[in-house]
Amino acid sequence: MKALIFDSTLKIAEIENPSLKPGYALIKIIYSSICNTDLEIVKGYMGFKGVLGHEFVGEVVSEGSRFYSKKVVGEINCACGACEMCQKGFPKHCFNRGVVGIYKYQGIFAEYISMPEENLHEIPAGLELKNAVFTEPLAAAVEITESVHIRPTEKVFIFGAGKLGLLIAQVLKLNGCDYTVFSRSAQKVEFARNMGLNAKKTSDLSSDEKAPVCVDCTGNSDGIQIAMNHLLPRGNLILKTTVAEPKKADLNSIVINEYRITGSRCGPFAPALRLLKSALINVEPLIEKIFDFNDIEKAFEYAGRPGALKVLIKH
Repeated sequence: MKALIFDSTLKIAEIENPSLKPGYALIKIIYSSICNTDLEIVKGYMGFKGVLGHEFVGEVVSEGSRFYSKKVVGEINCACGACEMCQKGFPKHCFNRGVVGIYKYQGIFAEYISMPEENLHEIPAGLELKNAVFTEPLAAAVEITESVHIRPTEKVFIFGAGKLGLLIAQVLKLNGCDYTVFSRSAQKVEFARNMGLNAKKTSDLSSDEKAPVCVDCTGNSDGIQIAMNHLLPRGNLILKTTVAEPKKADLNSIVINEYRITGSRCGPFAPALRLLKSALINVEPLIEKIFDFNDIEKAFEYAGRPGALKVLIKH
């Protein structure tokens, strides 16, 4: 099958079809999308080599699967089911896990992928497939309210008005929070406002303006310090950014101000699918361009442009 391989460079190559183990399903990829994590892997993040990609919609083609002929999305952490974290009900922190297209597991920029059936979720009728591609990043946005109790009365500063930041802002808007999404880019601020979101330029934020909850989803190594500069003492700092070359944080200020730090990664797919199905979250404006799979290398160049929104791949 054709697949996009990363091994110092990106190239389309022919590889063997994935093997099918008991409890796994074979999925034919229909749509995929390029995530900032994919772009960071190309810069060296996680030291991953192989087939990239983890955001997808596909159709199950293995006849023995209970999902046979169904359109599905899939959670990206493939757990062993036996280690201490799996037994405690935290499979995304499995000590032996593979993470699709990120760590020790084939990604979805290919014709097919084999995944555990327990990772799959059927796409509800009426939800457009290209919108369902947002299930994984929207689940990551929903995870914030799973991990931290954010009261509807609280003020929240979201740093980063990229794809994830705009999803997080919509989730917190539904929660009734007094939220603002900040960006260095005037163009991104205008885009967010056109989506009906509260948005400001980071430069318009005075040094004494602080919030009890700050979210860093800037996608750059400066984001954590910017967020801490505007966090109230004993506030919650929620970190979404992962980069190939992280900077050291000011640990002294964390101790002195008694900040509560929460790393936040993957989230629950079921509520994300419900939000997409009900159109409570608007993702269509975030789709900037759709490329054919044969042009996926060009798609990566396009997605790597500063300020680029979501780039989809049609397989």
